[in-house]
Amino acid sequence: MTFGELRFVSSSDIGDLGPSRGLDVVYDWKWCYSVSGLAVWLVLVLALIVPKANRNRRALLILVPLVFVNLIWMIFLRFAKMNSTDEQEFTLIFNSMAVAVTVLWLIGSYFVSFGGFVRFLLFSATAVIVASLGPWFYFAEFSGEMALFLALFIFMTLTMLAAITMSRRLCGGKYRPVSFMLWLALWTVLNSFIATFGFLVVALAIFPSRPPFSETILIFVFAGLIFGLFLYVLNLPFMVLGFAHPFFRERFCACLRLKLMPVNTQNPGNEMPEKEDSA
Repeated sequence: MTFGELRFVSSSDIGDLGPSRGLDVVYDWKWCYSVSGLAVWLVLVLALIVPKANRNRRALLILVPLVFVNLIWMIFLRFAKMNSTDEQEFTLIFNSMAVAVTVLWLIGSYFVSFGGFVRFLLFSATAVIVASLGPWFYFAEFSGEMALFLALFIFMTLTMLAAITMSRRLCGGKYRPVSFMLWLALWTVLNSFIATFGFLVVALAIFPSRPPFSETILIFVFAGLIFGLFLYVLNLPFMVLGFAHPFFRERFCACLRLKLMPVNTQNPGNEMPEKEDSA
């Protein structure tokens, strides 16, 4: 579907050396090009207003970590010195994943009745679908670049959710925020190296090339670290909200089937009264 036409005409007064006007170049502007940056945000709005459980002022608190990570991203861009194309594409990746994480916090409680593996698949599918909306409208048609974006979102989602799942198991199914975040840091980095390897394999399959072995190893190590750091920093403000506010703490514990620990009178600020999770 065509939204309109952009017509480019070059002209220059070169006297008798040639024509002053070049041939018209027409570019079809599709409607989806105008909404590539808005598609994921529209999903976020729907996730806030459609589910009955989110028709609560406390649900709006989820915007606090979203705004926070966006501020961090803006600061990063000021120092990154990217060209406009790279900045646009990396911002697309960032916004897509940030909104996908936000949507998971908003609707994840609807998956708590399912078994562990099915629940993991539902979380993964939701995040990948939401994150993929941006590239889908950005590229407007399926291409090698779009396939690479989709592969990236799949690996990022699996890395994030696998790290959360492993951290939950190593906490013994108990609500231990500090222990959970330490394990999450470790597993996010370790899983990121596995995901980076998988992504490089997919990237080489889509765009065949033979970079030097030493260069490939350097890319693997550097990209794995950046990959893990990005996901951990992206997750951290949402986790802090989940630990700090009862509205989201209940959802966090329900989704991970965590039991709240009894009060420790010697350290009352670190643990919460015991109650069964709502799963």
